[in-house]
Amino acid sequence: MKYITNIFLIAFAAMSLTSCEEVIELELENAESKIVIDAVLDVTTQNARVLLTKSNGFYEAVELDFVADAIVNLTLIDGTIINLPMVQNGVYFATGINVMEDDVVTITVIDDEATYVATEKVPHNITIDSLEIIPTDNAGPNGGGPFGGGDIQYYQIFTHWKDVENKESFYRIKVRVNDTLQTGLITISNDINRNGAAFSQPVFQSFEAGDTVGVELLSIDEGSYRYLNDLSSSGPGFGATTPFNPKSNFTNDALGYFGIVKSNVETVILPE
Repeated sequence: MKYITNIFLIAFAAMSLTSCEEVIELELENAESKIVIDAVLDVTTQNARVLLTKSNGFYEAVELDFVADAIVNLTLIDGTIINLPMVQNGVYFATGINVMEDDVVTITVIDDEATYVATEKVPHNITIDSLEIIPTDNAGPNGGGPFGGGDIQYYQIFTHWKDVENKESFYRIKVRVNDTLQTGLITISNDINRNGAAFSQPVFQSFEAGDTVGVELLSIDEGSYRYLNDLSSSGPGFGATTPFNPKSNFTNDALGYFGIVKSNVETVILPE
């Protein structure tokens, strides 16, 4: 019996080595290139910024293919049309856009192939009540503190705010560390079953002593929340689903989304 087992193991190893040397050619078809629209109206700054690119095929180099010479307009609730001129390749921008809570704003993007339209509602104001700074031994993947063998003090930050009663609310947190926007995580939440409640949201990373950390709390529209929720669900990590394109709020099968945000920023310098 032992002899037979050994023969089986040798045969299995031989097959494994052979399979490692086999070259597998994937016959993948490139999907048709689509427009990608990254559009945000920031009510706090009264600025609208739109980035237009084209999606790449599977075998193409990962380089942004900017869309120039498109027509980009915002239509406000009173019928006013605001044109966003292209300020650099693929980037369209306008300032001085004054809208009010619950106003409906429509964006229209026209290129050589089609017209793409999205409509969202202006969210309510939001204010950070406080930032809670907690010393921690958890320094993330780089180690540090007593568990990592270093002597650097690390901190975790919690953002506290109060939900607006009787308003369907969606929130996002962005963080800058020493003026660098942190892009690794999407932190969003909503007030389902928490109408009017106090929120305490951790920032899912640790910060070093002496860091200047800017926490931006954004009140966002529902379309933005759904898009970002899809985006975070399709990304890498435990519990992620099979990758897919998040559902856009634009017509004509465009990729990307149109978001309207109101924001409040608090900055803290962490103690040495």
